[in-house]
Amino acid sequence: MDLSILDPTQMAAWCIVPYDSRQRSPDERASMLQSLELAGEAWDWRDEHISQFPEELDALAARGLRLFGIWVPGVLPESGPLGEIHSAVRGFVVELATRGLTVDLWTCAEFGQPGPVQVLPAAEQAAHVNRTADHLEPLVELAGENGHRVGLYNHLGWFGEPENQIEVVEALRGRGLDNVGLVYQQHHGHHHLGRWPALMKTMTPYLYALGLNGMVEGAHWGGRKIHPYGHGPRDVDLARVVVESGWDGLTTILCHTMDDAEARLRDNLEGLNWVRACLRGEEPILPEARIPEPAWPH
Repeated sequence: MDLSILDPTQMAAWCIVPYDSRQRSPDERASMLQSLELAGEAWDWRDEHISQFPEELDALAARGLRLFGIWVPGVLPESGPLGEIHSAVRGFVVELATRGLTVDLWTCAEFGQPGPVQVLPAAEQAAHVNRTADHLEPLVELAGENGHRVGLYNHLGWFGEPENQIEVVEALRGRGLDNVGLVYQQHHGHHHLGRWPALMKTMTPYLYALGLNGMVEGAHWGGRKIHPYGHGPRDVDLARVVVESGWDGLTTILCHTMDDAEARLRDNLEGLNWVRACLRGEEPILPEARIPEPAWPH
């Protein structure tokens, strides 16, 4: 069984900038990633981090690490103009261009609520797909002009359903924009556990990145929504589906709690090694998590 898709030296860390009790500097963060032997990070940020972006790139480059993605806020407005791009994102794109770097821009058009999503009538579905595509088109165009891709991020709700995202992707591709796909985070997909094999097959042609998380049935929000990888009862089976799918994109491990990011990542890496061993047919002992109950950022 080829487990290269779960090789930690090829993986990125996600949600380690605002979600870190140590509030590391760019240099400290890059040093942590290097010590963990990860390949790099996807960069989430808040307004206070915008000015640190050049320093973040310098710190990663100094250690041979890669920036794989950047979070791009882009929620579909209930009213007002569509397609507005955050001014900081334009600045990030300029900075990347000066360095000859290309990344994926991770965005979602809606922040939704957990649980099953109501199926829209056909006409309403088509209208929502087109409006969402209208909203995202300027970002996808900006990305394409600079060699970047846009990954649609599943943050619950209508837009968090991969089938809906794929309709948006196809609408954008129908407009000549082929630099758009999916970024799927397991921690936003607890309600997908019952159909994971079929969903992975559906997503595979579109999937740019897959975020791993310890998955606990029904943990849609708070509590064990963010759980140490390997400590979820379904993690080995879910990973087997990924490995056997033949998909070869980017995998990420998650912080996203207000704990020490290094301790959270080490828990996930130890869980990852355990999952890999299980898939090889071994019978390893899973180490106890340093942070068994992560501090959910309310």
